[in-house]
Amino acid sequence: MSRRTFLSLSTAVAAGAAATSLTGCGSGAKKTGEAASSKVRLPSYVPYTKVKPDLPPNAKGLSAGFLSYPKDLVRSVPKKPGDGSKITLLTEIWTQPPAPAGSNSHWKKVNKELGVDLEAILGTDPGYEEKFSAVIAGGDLPDLMWIPPNQGIQHVAELLEAKCADITEYVSGDAVKDYPNLAAMTPAHWKTAVVNGKIWGAPSPYPALGQVYGGNPRIWEKADGFSASSPEEFLAKCKEVTGGKVWALEPIYVNAASVLSQCFGAPNKWRKNKDGSLTWFQETDEYTEALNFVLKLKKAGVFYPGNPKMADANTKLAQGSIGAVVFANPFNARKDIRVQDPGLAAEILIPFGAGGNKPNHHYHLGTIGYTAIKKGDEKRVRMLLGVLNYLAAPFGTTEREFLEFGTEGEDFTYDKHGFPERSKQGKQQVEGLFSGLTTATTSPFALVASTFPGSDRAQDVEDLYAAEQKLIETAVQNPVVGHYSDAYTQHYGRMSTEANDLVNDIVSGRKKLSEWKPFWAEWRNKGLEQMAREFQKSIESA
Repeated sequence: MSRRTFLSLSTAVAAGAAATSLTGCGSGAKKTGEAASSKVRLPSYVPYTKVKPDLPPNAKGLSAGFLSYPKDLVRSVPKKPGDGSKITLLTEIWTQPPAPAGSNSHWKKVNKELGVDLEAILGTDPGYEEKFSAVIAGGDLPDLMWIPPNQGIQHVAELLEAKCADITEYVSGDAVKDYPNLAAMTPAHWKTAVVNGKIWGAPSPYPALGQVYGGNPRIWEKADGFSASSPEEFLAKCKEVTGGKVWALEPIYVNAASVLSQCFGAPNKWRKNKDGSLTWFQETDEYTEALNFVLKLKKAGVFYPGNPKMADANTKLAQGSIGAVVFANPFNARKDIRVQDPGLAAEILIPFGAGGNKPNHHYHLGTIGYTAIKKGDEKRVRMLLGVLNYLAAPFGTTEREFLEFGTEGEDFTYDKHGFPERSKQGKQQVEGLFSGLTTATTSPFALVASTFPGSDRAQDVEDLYAAEQKLIETAVQNPVVGHYSDAYTQHYGRMSTEANDLVNDIVSGRKKLSEWKPFWAEWRNKGLEQMAREFQKSIESA
């Protein structure tokens, strides 16, 4: 599973999805956490104000924007958080592994900065689910464990209750002010770390906005740009740019149906009905209409003739053989294509109305999970919270620059525009370790010019800031964010896999669209109805 796919599948529940059984985690632990999860007092939100962005964020999820790199960095953590002891961290990296700790001078400096001897267990993608299960089954739990929402890890509530520290009293309300960088996380971030009415870890923030189509402007120029006001116009433009060795869209039909369902007004994962009941978005008529539209696109021949699980669609977009690819969010669309071709600025398709419905852009849940802390005495748990507080240092601080780029002159240099660029040593020693640390936890997302390759970095920030403003006009939240369902953790993985397989079968012509609704009627009795009831109970208890 790629990071793009992983993030696109993220759904707004507090903990865990589906298939991996964690044994030895206290099977007698309370399992009905859906009601309790709604009552916890979340940490106070105290934005970090010592670094002022050029473009301000807002409470609707608009990202802060930084057009240049600050000349004077500030310090956010006044003293080393560690006590000199060894700590272990289980996390995941999304790039090449760093040089081992013993031969990695940056890693040694990180240890010195944190005041600990850090041993990082770096899972890769795919494979994190298996590594996580193996580590837990081994019985020697790491001090810090990143828990993602959707990689098949089941019985997370039992694991947390049996083996992990309840950090509620250390971060709830104003208590979080002891950890100022963690206090800068919003209530929406913290909601994803709540299970059984307790807070279990530091969130791993991610952009608030969700899936979008990112397009190659060189291809869509032929059709007057990557925009449309109706499905008919979108289909016509797709036909216009398809020809020769160019196809309008990647062949990942599941992503196409998901993004285009926003145009047909499908809810963000769950619809909260007038009577308080919940309906899964793929059950709705709006999603079915979107799937039917994907069928029309398929029949028109505008999808690239490849595997619906292809992993190199980004590359083919940058090379000019695919016009548009679904990305986890607008930022990834622009950045990932800049990485492929620094001269190519991916455009964002703003959802258009379809089927007589107003479009709904779907917010992401805003995190990719959280990092839990192993049970220990208060002193140990607070020390580990201090380490996480350091890792959450925001852009514009000395701590963030050090974690992301290392040491000037060794791991990075400043370019002519004042942006840090990793050296060969920095790529070998810093990049992979930063990837793992930032998965564990990091500061709230911001649009930062230095994160984009190429010479138009400030313009990238301004373009994406403008795209986010347009998307937010129609954006809707998943109503179950911050609520918990045991049935969801038990059934979601299998349900999602079967639904995705059926989408592929229908679009590929192996099955008929008429089989879609009966599929969901059957799943109502296989766990979907139970999920809906449990989430509804949690919402009504709030």
